[in-house]
Amino acid sequence: MIFLIILLALILLIFFIPYGVDAGYENSLFTFAVQAGPVCIRLFPRKPKTEKQKERARRRKEKKEAKKKAREESAAQEVKTDQGKDETIKVKAKKPLDFDFILALVEMGVHAVRRFFRSFSVDYFKLHYTVAGRDPYTTAMRYGKLCTAAEGILALAEEKITLKKRDIYIGADFTQESGEFAFHITLTMQLYKLVHLAFAFGVEFIRYKIKSRRDKTAAVSERKEDNGRQSDQ
Repeated sequence: MIFLIILLALILLIFFIPYGVDAGYENSLFTFAVQAGPVCIRLFPRKPKTEKQKERARRRKEKKEAKKKAREESAAQEVKTDQGKDETIKVKAKKPLDFDFILALVEMGVHAVRRFFRSFSVDYFKLHYTVAGRDPYTTAMRYGKLCTAAEGILALAEEKITLKKRDIYIGADFTQESGEFAFHITLTMQLYKLVHLAFAFGVEFIRYKIKSRRDKTAAVSERKEDNGRQSDQ
């Protein structure tokens, strides 16, 4: 009983802890990491490898090259043994594409993509940009346009995405010719939401198949009735 409780707790933990990515750009340095709950693994910039890690990487590379060479030699031997054999290749007739089915798949895919992006949560969003230009007039014009665009994009994003914490700053520097930019975002998503997305897509697909089968059955029965009327006449 205790084992089942622990197993259930682990399953719930796996399904409900947030998984996500953490990306940023500041001071000409790009950072990228993946996270699962409190654990965060940095992928870029990579930490410098130790001598042991370099040696292991070299050995793995040598093993891969040896396996690749062995596969190429065995493939060459198979080609030699197959030469001179008369083999008739049967080409299967391709089924015609069902346009209605492709259209339905595209529609279901669009619905799935919308649900997918709604399932994301932006835990932290940072955008710092200091506008600069060749002269004060250019700087002021750029600053006004950027503020207007940022307000519109932010209002639209808040309607579609859950934004928990934000740090947005747009300023102007009339003493510099080039601006400064800093960006950071943390996106997270629970695993159970992915399961829900897959389930919703499956239900939508099953409904389409049932509807298409009913439509085909109705079309066949209608065709039979038309044929019967023509034969009676």
